[in-house]
Amino acid sequence: MKKDNTLIKNTDHCTICDLSKTNLELGLICSLTNHTPIFHRSCTNIKLDEKLEEKSHELYLQRDFLSLKNKRIYIRLFLFPLLGMIVLILDYFFYLKYIKPYGWLSTEYGIYRSYYSFTVLALSFVFGCRLFGKGIGPFLNYQEDKKMNKEKITKLKKILKLYKIY
Repeated sequence: MKKDNTLIKNTDHCTICDLSKTNLELGLICSLTNHTPIFHRSCTNIKLDEKLEEKSHELYLQRDFLSLKNKRIYIRLFLFPLLGMIVLILDYFFYLKYIKPYGWLSTEYGIYRSYYSFTVLALSFVFGCRLFGKGIGPFLNYQEDKKMNKEKITKLKKILKLYKIY
């Protein structure tokens, strides 16, 4: 069984407590004491109603949204690098046909043609590489969002177990 090392701070309790309020100097404080939360393991004055429901609804809604996004992310992960690879292969064939036989500064077709060919070659290479990023970048962001959401839900469940609610 995997051990959960999620650290729960006192302020994590306060984020779901209806008695908490925000102070610009101190951060999250208790409205009963007007100080930062000081307790060991659990708070005796905690009131779990509206903020708990709001927070749990938000976390589970985000989890559901991420699961709906799942197929689209994996399609992008496959499709964009595939398109990028096709562009890079076409770029290579362009190089073989229009640049390699004549050299970089061939005077046979004028110096302007070689600059034009080089520009097309460079831009298509950059575009092909960019397509890889368009597939891999959102996938990495999705994985990070999914991990963070899971950690937040785990933390919320641990807090609720302390108060024998979950």
